[in-house]
Amino acid sequence: MKKSFWLIAAMMGAMLCMMLCLAGCGAVVPDPVEPEEAPDPYADRTPVIGARTLEDGRKTGGVAKGRPGDELTNIFFAFSVDKVELAAEYEDNKPDRGYAYLIADLTVTNATDKPITMWADDFLLQWGDGDNDYGYPEEKFTETQMEAEFRLNVGQSVTKSVLYEVPVPEGENEYNISYVEFYDDKVEGNTFYVIFNLAP
Repeated sequence: MKKSFWLIAAMMGAMLCMMLCLAGCGAVVPDPVEPEEAPDPYADRTPVIGARTLEDGRKTGGVAKGRPGDELTNIFFAFSVDKVELAAEYEDNKPDRGYAYLIADLTVTNATDKPITMWADDFLLQWGDGDNDYGYPEEKFTETQMEAEFRLNVGQSVTKSVLYEVPVPEGENEYNISYVEFYDDKVEGNTFYVIFNLAP
């Protein structure tokens, strides 16, 4: 009976000693690891106002505005309008009577991790409040103009001119060049505007 008592006491003492040793060694129970959140694909994009987030995380209905020289970055590419001017002719070509050429130099950079296809018609020019106060780039007829369709490799950047026909303004007029994000499944994302004023 005495042997059993001393055996149990010795075992309890050994366990107590081990617990004290562990405590003295600074053994700490680690906190539970929280799962990592998926990276936000919009983190390095130009902030937009008024967007709502779809169930799949995509943003839609938002608006971002800039001026010539500002770089606006959407989910696909970054672009800037580097220079804009009105002209009576371009490379010996003249617009229709009562119209002028609006010439814009655009720099476009692929902002994704894969090649993308671009179109000159991605960039819509608007002026005034009328239903017909807008235009798409003229068909390319010089080497400096943006192609109707072109490919941008990862990280690639190009600078090209886009040419629009606009009514000759009577005074200073406000214009904007815009891009609307469109996904392959026809979902419309956010709209990015570059706004500027020009006079004849």
